[in-house]
Amino acid sequence: MISITFDVETDIHSDTYKSLEKGIPKLLLVLEKFKIKATFFVPAKLLEKFPEYFQNLENKGHEIGLHGYEHERFDELSFKEKEKRIEESIKIYKKIFKKNPKGFRAPQHSIDEQTLKILKRNNFIYDSSYTPFNFLQIIFFPKKLKHGLKGFFKKKGTHKINKDFYEIPTSSLILPFVSLPLRIFPWKILKIYLFLLKKTNKDLIFYAHSWDLIELPKSKIDRIFSHKRLLKNLNRMIVYLSKKNKFVKMQDLI
Repeated sequence: MISITFDVETDIHSDTYKSLEKGIPKLLLVLEKFKIKATFFVPAKLLEKFPEYFQNLENKGHEIGLHGYEHERFDELSFKEKEKRIEESIKIYKKIFKKNPKGFRAPQHSIDEQTLKILKRNNFIYDSSYTPFNFLQIIFFPKKLKHGLKGFFKKKGTHKINKDFYEIPTSSLILPFVSLPLRIFPWKILKIYLFLLKKTNKDLIFYAHSWDLIELPKSKIDRIFSHKRLLKNLNRMIVYLSKKNKFVKMQDLI
């Protein structure tokens, strides 16, 4: 099975939300074309700012998980602060969706054992913060090398952490199964990457950011490897993988 997931955040290099207006609608056209339901991880403050937008996504059948309170690193917070922010996030979520959140993804892979215990105690059923064998995390967050190395050697694939609580890590094969391979690889190479990824992972978890879907004038990566290629390759990827695989929401992997 395969899950397509997106971390929804403020647009990178700015304080705008153009990805909500211009990016996610493009994504939804692709998902609706193939009748795929995705999972969106959203900071609670962003849910609070645009409640109807995310209610509409859920009404379309997509899953909404939490992505922190305001996109903070949880490994930098005290236990009390972690607890406070998660509990406040749950209140906001319940006010909007009239139910408890099921899934959580810590910003920048910043999950730790304390946060996992708080999530379990607050009736989450899964976390999706780890990406084993993720070289990009070590490259982009060198100051968090110790934390990154802990995540690097975590178990691959969906697995139970303890009773009724699971870890669903992002898939990886040297490069994690995120937006970058879809941006940088021409289709022939990406097809080989996907083939090898399937051979080394039972289920596949893909994730990108909402701002991956829009033009980013201040981003060197977007200027060299356009978001347009990402969207084109995403479409090709779905066609290729849908032949022998089923696309599901994250909660359906439990």
